Amino acid sequence: MDRLLAQQTAQDPASRRHHYVPQAYLREWSVEGKRVWALDTVTGAVKLLGLKSVCVEENFYRVVGRDGEPHNRVELLFGVVDDELRRVQGLFNQLEDPDELEFDDLIALGVTVAVQRMRTLQQRRLRQQHHAWLNAQNPRDFKPMHDPKNPHLAAGIHTELLFSAMWEAADVMTTRQIELWLDPQGRFMTCDAPVLVPFRRNVRPSLIAAPYIVWPVSPHRAVALANDLLGEKAVIRQATGKLVGIVRDGVEQGRERIIFASEGQRDRLPRTKKFRRRTQVRLRCTQHTPQGQYIEPPGCCVEASDTFAAAPDVALCKQGLHSPAPEMWAHT
Repeated sequence: MDRLLAQQTAQDPASRRHHYVPQAYLREWSVEGKRVWALDTVTGAVKLLGLKSVCVEENFYRVVGRDGEPHNRVELLFGVVDDELRRVQGLFNQLEDPDELEFDDLIALGVTVAVQRMRTLQQRRLRQQHHAWLNAQNPRDFKPMHDPKNPHLAAGIHTELLFSAMWEAADVMTTRQIELWLDPQGRFMTCDAPVLVPFRRNVRPSLIAAPYIVWPVSPHRAVALANDLLGEKAVIRQATGKLVGIVRDGVEQGRERIIFASEGQRDRLPRTKKFRRRTQVRLRCTQHTPQGQYIEPPGCCVEASDTFAAAPDVALCKQGLHSPAPEMWAHT
């Protein structure tokens, strides 16, 4: 926290290329620490790409400060987070005795996974879909995230949501049972949205309801945060074919565009598979609030979740309460 706070007054960094998946994280899958095998699920191309060139966007975290001037100091904050991510990733890649884990390590894991889940290009797109729907319902309070006059608006909204939701997500992560899945064959892949919450019947369960939240940390190891508490600091399991399949399916369905594999697994990249679906926003009406309070008709509560589909999945009641939001489909 001291290191994070120190970045508030640091000089604006010169770099404008921001990685939403840290290079240090992907290095575990790399060839000689410099390049990684990547499948582009849009074009079907498999290429050996430099770590500096993947999962990176120009000015992705450039936001407007309180003084009205845009800056890149958010990238400095993520630099501190990435150092901790690398420490935690290395810790679980080397872990042999769960009793060696300290309380701070468990908290660091929860925060690391929560931040990595929220900071991706996929989350930016999903926020744009959801925000487009909110704008259609209430244009006074919810402005479009895409504004040519304010090119940093989307980054500002995403960054604010990321840091506000991070602590709640971390609370969920730290209440789960840590499992460490070991695969001597090195079959674990990863992707550009590397924290996996596997879909169930094409709907992504909430963090509380999901049986597993999976974070591959190398081709040989994956950290799984399970819902079944065993009272252990961590449980080390040899990865069965079923567990390897959970990670593989989670990567293929949960990716935004790119899937990464090690040198030894590059021939197993699903290059012939057609990827016509990916994560989209799903909206449904319900008569209960998230806290379980019943809503008298004709009122309703709109439940937002994620789905595995070709486009946003919006099926709301016909009571005239909701305005159409065609802009959602601009971010498919």
